[in-house]
Amino acid sequence: MKVKIESYIGVLIFFLFFSSFTFACKPCSEDVSVYIVKQRKPVFDKPYSSRERNGYVTFKADIGHFKVSNVKIIELYPEDIPLSVVEEMILKTQYKLISNRSGHIACDSKSQELSFVFRLPL
Repeated sequence: MKVKIESYIGVLIFFLFFSSFTFACKPCSEDVSVYIVKQRKPVFDKPYSSRERNGYVTFKADIGHFKVSNVKIIELYPEDIPLSVVEEMILKTQYKLISNRSGHIACDSKSQELSFVFRLPL
């Protein structure tokens, strides 16, 4: 009887341990929303000043859970901001992908268009 109870406990612990991996079986949805968790501030290598208080960038990128790639800047204001500063800000921003379909996990988002407004040094 004692062996039977121990085997039931062992099976129960086994299923509890592996039940956290059941989410891996959910289908992947490409219908996702991209949220900005924390937007990175622009970091300038050289002194930069502008008469404008805010900058604005619109870009397209492939956004994954841990990777941003294929960044293409569509619009940038003011235009004299170094592209490397803006690209670094885009790449180091933290994103979150959420599936719009119930019961699905979020896949990577391809050619997602986003816009950022950011502060500029005076």
